Amino acid sequence: MEVEATPDMQSKIVSFLNTYKFRVEPDTVLPCEPRLAEPPPVPPVIADTPPPPAAAPDEDAPPQAGPMRVAMAAASVLNKSVANKSALNKVSLNKNKNKNKNKNKNKNKSTLDGASLGVSQLIPAFELRRLHQQPSRNAFTAARRFTWEMLDIVPPPGPDYTRLETAVLLSMQRRDRERARRLPDIQLEATISVSEFTRALYIEDLGGFEQTEGLFQAILTACEYVGLLYKSQFNRLRPNQFEPLLRPLLAVPVHEAYPSNHAFQCFSIAFAFATILPEHPATDELARIAQNVAENREWAGLHYPSDTQAGRDLARRFAPYLHDAFGPLFLAVHDEWV
Repeated sequence: MEVEATPDMQSKIVSFLNTYKFRVEPDTVLPCEPRLAEPPPVPPVIADTPPPPAAAPDEDAPPQAGPMRVAMAAASVLNKSVANKSALNKVSLNKNKNKNKNKNKNKNKSTLDGASLGVSQLIPAFELRRLHQQPSRNAFTAARRFTWEMLDIVPPPGPDYTRLETAVLLSMQRRDRERARRLPDIQLEATISVSEFTRALYIEDLGGFEQTEGLFQAILTACEYVGLLYKSQFNRLRPNQFEPLLRPLLAVPVHEAYPSNHAFQCFSIAFAFATILPEHPATDELARIAQNVAENREWAGLHYPSDTQAGRDLARRFAPYLHDAFGPLFLAVHDEWV
């Protein structure tokens, strides 16, 4: 039964605590031997303070136990104080722990997001804005279309030629050994990484080429955006939608097939680097890597050969607009190598 501490009882508790020593443990408070040498101090009397009204006697309440009951009340108050202090300490520790955790998390996040690529992890907003500042020369379409949205790209072939391409893909599907050999690269290239190209330039683990890596990443991002616009214009079905016997090695993307965005993105990087450093011996290697990535998408059953060719053609025709939009970055890459 919990005893409510009245002002009179609190003064007795203070007097009792000053008389006796207590040993405070994690779960309890135990009284020790009284300090007889020190007389208990007299509790202060506050002037002009009326005495508290006497409580009505409770017939069902047990009889008072004198000093022992005061000791129990004191122990109860001290236990509550220790418990509250312990709870506050736990809250403080948890706050500090969470604070340190968030600090470490933010530290790791900033380390990962800024990993040697500078602005390469960001969407090239300024460059895309420059693209959208190049209106069409046709007065009737200038208000709604841009020149780079109307490049002279051959439309996808009709159903007869598509049927022939499907037969080619089915024959590739039957070559299990070659398909299995290409499978690791196909899975790795599902999401294109700049390391495919920096490895060929032998700068993958070197510092001082942040502008080159940033340009490659920005081209991948910008060309993905532009390629999706052309895909929606031509609206060509994926090979497995045209021929149900095809079994793609990867999950089929939800957007259209023509042109191949992998081919468009990779050849755009190869053409851009060839424009910046045409004498560099690795320019041919970058074009070979782009062709291999695009062909792996055919072996995966995701693209027709004509999708690959259209992606390469789009990269060649889009290259001047890419150069205009990313002109300052092109110069920065040139200065990084020369």
